[in-house]
Amino acid sequence: MKSKSWTYEEVFQVEIDGWCYGIENYPGEFYPNLVHIIIREMKPMLKGVLEKGVVFNIIQIAEKLAKASKYRVHEKELAFSILAQLPNPSELGEDGQFAMAQVLDKVEQVYEGVLERLERRWTAARHQAT
Repeated sequence: MKSKSWTYEEVFQVEIDGWCYGIENYPGEFYPNLVHIIIREMKPMLKGVLEKGVVFNIIQIAEKLAKASKYRVHEKELAFSILAQLPNPSELGEDGQFAMAQVLDKVEQVYEGVLERLERRWTAARHQAT
């Protein structure tokens, strides 16, 4: 019997769904910062899928997380929290940079000016490192 081979995109979606399930079924008292803590935990996963060239939709992920939190955290706030976890493009190879450009383009279409803000952040980080 041959087992199914999962793509990085499928595994990524399962991870997101798992985090949403955890938020929806959190047994203790819910607080909005919990979702931001979870998003920070996603940082290595986000970099990993970008390195594999996976193009994902931050807006859709933010909507899923907002719904899981019963809209106690606004999806725009969550989208920007996810954006803050993305790696500097200089840390990615060519495929990762291409995937990241596509990911950011989807966000830029909804929240104009995102790319400019990120570029300022990356430039500042580059100057700090030198």
